[in-house]
Amino acid sequence: MISVIVTENTTAENSYSCKYPTKTLQNLRRKGFGSNHNAAFENSSPDIFLIVNPDIVFTERFDLDELVSAMTNGSVDVTSPVIVDDSQKIADYKRADLTISNLAKRKFFRKSDDRFDWYAGMFLIITGKAFRSLNGFDPLFFLYVEDCDLCMRATKNGYTVADTVGFSVRHDARRASRKFSIHLYWHCSSLIKYWYKGVLAKTKPS
Repeated sequence: MISVIVTENTTAENSYSCKYPTKTLQNLRRKGFGSNHNAAFENSSPDIFLIVNPDIVFTERFDLDELVSAMTNGSVDVTSPVIVDDSQKIADYKRADLTISNLAKRKFFRKSDDRFDWYAGMFLIITGKAFRSLNGFDPLFFLYVEDCDLCMRATKNGYTVADTVGFSVRHDARRASRKFSIHLYWHCSSLIKYWYKGVLAKTKPS
């Protein structure tokens, strides 16, 4: 059965309609991206968990049965639809690990590593088994880097992160960290935490 969980991260009242059974989680205080989705998972425990930003637009037929079948037949644990922008150009939703060198290529040389390690979190699809085994998103991060960390941990723990069916959705990228200082702070602090977490993992006794 398909069910939808909507998280209200503020006290603002929003109106929406949905043809599927819907549950609303109202936060008493603002939470980060990972913490919100962890709470949604705990309130549903699904076999397939769809992590969808509110600014995603479904532009064509979305067949959940086809998606689940493709993931099962391909033994895929984490995937994403093709993400396009308003002009139907493929967005930057498949990325290489967030190393300093890869970020420098993107920022200063406008080059992307050909290697694909993780999907951006505007639309992630993960099996409930994998999400539960990984203990969900790491709440250490706030709003940024949770998606990279989840995918990298999934791969490290033997789960498959790969493309499946070819449907696409549209996303209006806000790029808030380029405009607002608080978002830039959250972005940078999450990157530092991610790198420090990697250093700890390498120095941890086996």
